[in-house]
Amino acid sequence: MATPIPDAIRRQVNAASALIRQLFEENLVAIHLYGSAVDSGLKPLSDIDLLVTIREPMDARLRETVMRELLTISAPPGTSERYRALEVTVVVYSLIVPWQFPPVREMQFGEWLREEIDAGVFESALADADLAILLTQARRASVPLFGEPADILFNAIPANDVLKTFRHTLEQWQEPADLEGDERNIILALARIWYSVVTGDIVAKDEAASWLMPKLPVEHADTLQAACAEYLGVAKTNWAESMPSVQRFVWYAKKQITDLLE
Repeated sequence: MATPIPDAIRRQVNAASALIRQLFEENLVAIHLYGSAVDSGLKPLSDIDLLVTIREPMDARLRETVMRELLTISAPPGTSERYRALEVTVVVYSLIVPWQFPPVREMQFGEWLREEIDAGVFESALADADLAILLTQARRASVPLFGEPADILFNAIPANDVLKTFRHTLEQWQEPADLEGDERNIILALARIWYSVVTGDIVAKDEAASWLMPKLPVEHADTLQAACAEYLGVAKTNWAESMPSVQRFVWYAKKQITDLLE
């Protein structure tokens, strides 16, 4: 039985799907809704995650048009009663199937890019190891809004490539400045990575946090609890004031995960 689109986001998902089909026309292979909307359940600040697969790379004009048009049906998390934040990842089918690592991402739209898009800055295609995680999620749980189901369209991702992606992600957080402004998401991302390395599965951020908290020293458990509570919309944390605890959590989690990976 197909997973339904949640009623709360149906209108926005349909609008995004219609826009994408209009913009890409015959170049479009598939559109998949994945992530919390169809897997673990939407949280107050959850994005709407869309994976768009096309046949041929985008030219500069189409890239700009797509990015600017998506801005009109998306809003920063928690700022609009009408729209959630969209996160739209575009891949070229021939660069994903057959699978090769690292994979190439043709384009990604997200609210964190709003200022750059408004300023006329548009990211080019680039290698993106995180696609190993994204495609694993889409194959496991997604709704095909257009085209074939993801588990038919895409190859299964080798477990070793998923682990390579985790190593790559951990390398992004080296200095305190790497954490500033994204503390909650980094803390929860580490919980998810830790869970996946131990279990081989991928779960929602709050589920991974609940699994990990009892295993942590008290200070780190408290930091993770604060991040989870904010993610669930039940509390707010001043992360600038909590930065020393955040740093200690991140360095501790990285060390534990790295030891497991080795």
